[in-house]
Amino acid sequence: MKAWLLLVLLALPAMAAPPLAGLRPVGQAQLHWLWFKLYDATLYSADGRYRPAARPLALSLHYARDIDRDDLLAATREEWQRLGQVPARHQAAWLAQLAAIWPDIRAGDRLTLYVDPSGASQFWLGSRVLGEVAQPEFAPAFLAIWLDERSRDPALTRQLRGEVIP
Repeated sequence: MKAWLLLVLLALPAMAAPPLAGLRPVGQAQLHWLWFKLYDATLYSADGRYRPAARPLALSLHYARDIDRDDLLAATREEWQRLGQVPARHQAAWLAQLAAIWPDIRAGDRLTLYVDPSGASQFWLGSRVLGEVAQPEFAPAFLAIWLDERSRDPALTRQLRGEVIP
């Protein structure tokens, strides 16, 4: 019986480590639109402090509402354009990659961006890897939506970066 179990385990594909393993929370915040809560956000780092260039890093969004993938993509495009930091050629390529990776979100889903030590970005839905954007330039551009000084919600930014205790 033990030999059979070992064979089954060896036949399974290698599982990726959970995205938050070994990371500590930096800060937490909630995003509301009008009176509706959209998600709880938590930023993680290796030492529990925010430093823009430090890796690994993770941003986890626990959704309270259903959100279609196309709406997530449109919001990402809008924020990149508003912040003005991402060249159009990168926007188009990265949005195409995200369209292939992201699912529609359902209330209760947890979508996590994990940035590994090399700067590659993995997206996870719960404990399942969805896909990767390998270019190291992607992570700072994507995280700027929440962490840049000019983010749409400066209070949320400060909370995520551990600068304000809610």
